[in-house]
Amino acid sequence: MLISEQIKYFHGGNPLARSDNDDVSGQRLDEPFEGSIPPRYRDGLGGIDLEQVKRDQRRARQELVQAMLHRLGKLRGR
Repeated sequence: MLISEQIKYFHGGNPLARSDNDDVSGQRLDEPFEGSIPPRYRDGLGGIDLEQVKRDQRRARQELVQAMLHRLGKLRGR
């Protein structure tokens, strides 16, 4: 249901939305996210490697918690 509402919103009610035949200079339609997805997150099929994204997110959370604990330890030691 949510997907159909999103499609309706993007295609039905937005007069500023770009139509398929508008001029898009410099953008290739077969690879629309070429510049926005870092190479490390691309899979071999032109999509996103979600497992790599999840691993990096998990590692970032762990590093954040470790940094917070380290900082709390320093503050407590004063």
